[in-house]
This record gives sequence, C-alpha cells and structure tokens, in this order.
Amino acid sequence: MSKGFWEQMKGFPTWQLSLICLIRLGEPMVFTSIFAYIFFMIQDFNITDNPAEIATYAGYLSASFAICQFLFSVQYAQASVKYGRKPVLLFGVLGTAISSLLFGFSSTFTMALVARSLMGALNGNIAVMRVAIGEIAVKKKHQNMAFTALSVMWGIGSIIGPLIGSSPWFTRPGKTESPELMSYEDFVTMHPYAMSNIVLAGYLLFSFILGFLFLEETSEKFKNRKDYGLIIGDWILQKLGWDVPNRSGHIAPSDIESSHEREELLRPVEIYSAADGEEEENDEEIDNTLISRRFGNAARRRYSSEQLGPVISRDGNSVTTNASQPFTKEVFTVPVVQTVLSNFLLCFHTVLYSEFMPVLLASQLSIDKLRFPFTIVGGFGWQTNDIGALLSSTGIIGSLAVIFLFPVLDHHFKSITILRMSYALVPLAYAIIPYYLFTTHDYDPSNPKWLARSLLYFTGMVITGSVSVSFPTTMILVHRASPEKHRALINGSSLSLNSLARGISPIIFGHFMTWCNEREIGSMPWVVLGVLALICLIQSFYMSDYDDEEQSL
Repeated sequence: MSKGFWEQMKGFPTWQLSLICLIRLGEPMVFTSIFAYIFFMIQDFNITDNPAEIATYAGYLSASFAICQFLFSVQYAQASVKYGRKPVLLFGVLGTAISSLLFGFSSTFTMALVARSLMGALNGNIAVMRVAIGEIAVKKKHQNMAFTALSVMWGIGSIIGPLIGSSPWFTRPGKTESPELMSYEDFVTMHPYAMSNIVLAGYLLFSFILGFLFLEETSEKFKNRKDYGLIIGDWILQKLGWDVPNRSGHIAPSDIESSHEREELLRPVEIYSAADGEEEENDEEIDNTLISRRFGNAARRRYSSEQLGPVISRDGNSVTTNASQPFTKEVFTVPVVQTVLSNFLLCFHTVLYSEFMPVLLASQLSIDKLRFPFTIVGGFGWQTNDIGALLSSTGIIGSLAVIFLFPVLDHHFKSITILRMSYALVPLAYAIIPYYLFTTHDYDPSNPKWLARSLLYFTGMVITGSVSVSFPTTMILVHRASPEKHRALINGSSLSLNSLARGISPIIFGHFMTWCNEREIGSMPWVVLGVLALICLIQSFYMSDYDDEEQSL
C-alpha cells in the first residue's frame, strides 16, 4: 500500500477537504442524535395516552425532515450556482444550528415538527458539498478518496450523534417544572432535550466559523470574489506563522462581467468530463488504494457537478439541463430500472430500521402480554443511554465495513455477488428482532441477563455492516447499467426516489406499527420489513454485473 498510497496522496487538497468534512460531520450528528430519545420526547409531549401511537408520531417527525430536505435541495443547488458554494454551505450550517436549538427547546409536538421540518429545509448542503469536492479534487487520482470522505463522515457522525443524544449529562427524559431553576442540573431537568442540541449547535457554529475564515470558494465563477472571511483567516494564519496564498486578484462581485460568469459556470463540467474520459498523470501507476477504484469511479461520476439537478451540461454552444431529457425506454432500460428499483427498496427498508429500531427498544416491556410466538406488545424498555450505546456501536461496525471490508470484497468478487451476499443476511435479521423479547431475563428468569442485549447487538451489527456494503455496491451497479449520455438524468432520478423513500416510508410504517401494537401483533411490522428485504434479495437475482465499458459506448 505504502508507495502507491503516498503517490496517490501527492498534492492532495487536505486542508480544504478537511474543512468540507468538518462541515459535513454536523449533519449526521444532528440527524442521528434524536434516535436515542425520540420515543421519550414524544411521550413527554403528552400528545397521546396510548404508547402504541408513539410510533406514528415518530414517523411524522422523520418524514417531515426528509420531505422538506427533498423539496429544498434543488433550490440549494441553484443558489450555489447563483451565489457560490461557500455562502450556501455556511447558510446551511447556520440554519441547521438554529433549527437544532428550536427542536431541543420544543415543548409541544407541533413545535418539534416545525423545527424538524425547518431542519430539513435548511439542510440541503449534501449536493453542494459533492460538487465542491469535485471542484477541490480536480485530479482523478484524488477523487476516489475525496468523494468517499463524505461517506466516512456520515459513519463517524452516526457514531457521535447517538452518544451525545443519549448522554445522561445532556438528556434527561421526564422533565419536571420548577419556578426557581438556576443550576445546570435544574436546567437539564427542565429542558431534558435541549442540552444535547446546544452541544450540537455549538459544533455547527464552530464549523461555521472555520468555514467562514478558511474555506475557499470552489466555483470558478466566484473564485476571485473578495472574501472578507478569508482575509481575516489569512491574517490569523500569518500571525501563527503559516504561509498564505496571495489573494491580490480578489475583486468585488459587481466587477465580474456577465460573459466571464457564463464561461466560468460551464468550466466545471469540462473538468469532470475530462476526469471521466482521460487519465491523470501517473494515475495508471497507482494500484494500491484505500478505496475501491470501481466505487470511486462511480462516486466521482455520480456526484460531480454534472449530476447536480437541475444539471448543467454542455453541447457545443448550447446549455441544457437534465430535466429536458425524456423519460424513454432508451434512457430507462430494463437494467436501469432494475438497479434503480433495487436502490429504492434498499433505502426504503433501511430508513425504517434506523428510525423505528429505537422506538422498539424504548417501548415499555410488557411481560404479562407476551405469548410466544404471535402475541407481542411493547418493546425492551431500554433507556436513552442504552439505546445510544447500541446505535453508536453498530455505527462503528458500519464505518469499518465501508473502509475495510468493502474494498476487500470488491477486489475479489463481482459487484452483483457482493450485493446478493449483503442482501442475504438482512431479511432474517429484521424478522427475528421482536422475538428477542422472549429471551429477556424478565420474561424467563432462566435466561441470562446479558442474552437479549447480546443478541440485539449482534443482529444490529450484522444489519448495519450488510447495509453499509450494499449502498456503495448499488451505486456501482446503477452507474454501470446507465448509458453514459443519460447518467445525469438516471442518477438524479435515483437520488429523488431515495428521498421519496425517506419521506413516505416512516409515515406508512409508523401507522402500521401502531396498528399492529394495538392488536398485540408487534412482530408483524418486523416480519414485513424482513419480507421487503427478501424482495430486494430475490430481485437482485434478476440483475447482472453490467460491464461499465459496454454501457459507455
């Protein structure tokens, strides 16, 4: 690895990419931190006397974020073209911090729903980040690692978020009102979900300040615009003894000619087109990389600015968008439909697991109502710190699977084989989860106290590890199945369907979970989830490991 790796890292834009990663880290931290306490938060709102209905309200909160993020993501993309990447990224970070504080101080479900929706509406940064990374890492040999850094940041954030949300220092379900609250302990007692969000908002503010001071504009259109944040940041770095670049070429935005703007706006597309069709210097000599080459190529092409919708492309002297491409059989061929559908189903059932596993863990343990094998009510009765520990532990496994396991599998097996192997483990794992209630010590004193907890940890790690391998594999297959000239439209459609899955699945499943619990068939939602995963597995046998080169013809 060493020689090839260090050759690959030569000239890598470490500083600017690190700033993007710090900004990226905040989103998964905020998004996953609520999983540990969402059940207790809804319970404390006293919106329902029926614990079974909490799943429904949890579904509303989850869906509101996803739907609003989907609705506003295109506006973020357009704003980044009009105003530059840096202002949009900083606005998104600041908006997320504010909405996180509003959510933490919510005293009613309506307020929490509005805050969560606002968080989704102000959190359209991921598409802009992908473009910014493509504009920072312009050399092909750097792009595999640069694009994969976003996935790694999501994994790290998914570990840290639940730890913060479940920490007894920050989160105390079951608030008590008192007219004289002065100490930290009293504050956390009165606002049991505020402190964790204050901590997260503090991190977001920290990343905002770093971005304001040191992040450079990546859009060619605005690179020479005068940036007062960079000026201050350069002054700070100079005082610390660092060398800073000469920015004497910075000019006011009003001085940028419109013709120059149009030319620079189109230039990034040329950069990524060249990256797709040409080899960068010495790239062929680099054989040992930390990130799978097949995954990196697919990620680079998928998340370059050509894939950002509405997508700007160049054909001679004309400018078009992906919206103008027709939805025909030429575009959505059978292989394309199969791979996009597989990606949609994968996103559908994994979102449900992520959102409702904490609800099952937190629901009250009802020993007197459990009757093996069909009568199941409630959950495991875990507290926030127990839930957070499980989510963080499984998150670590997911991150390790992406970083270490996936490249090894990708080197030895075809992508479709990897997909089928990862899909095969999930259906049974989903379906068996509620039956672990019968392994608890409270249900049967002969069961060891550690048995149910160990089984939940093991199953969670299997699911998270499998899913973590499945996502990059489906990305590769979608890329390969897509005709090259239609990849922008197909990838955009796939991302839109994923957003749709994140929006509708929690609402549907939340109502279904409530309905099943009221009828004392609490295992049914998880069996259905297992069936969905089984459909994914069966459907994968109708897919092929499409040849990337053939699809490019």
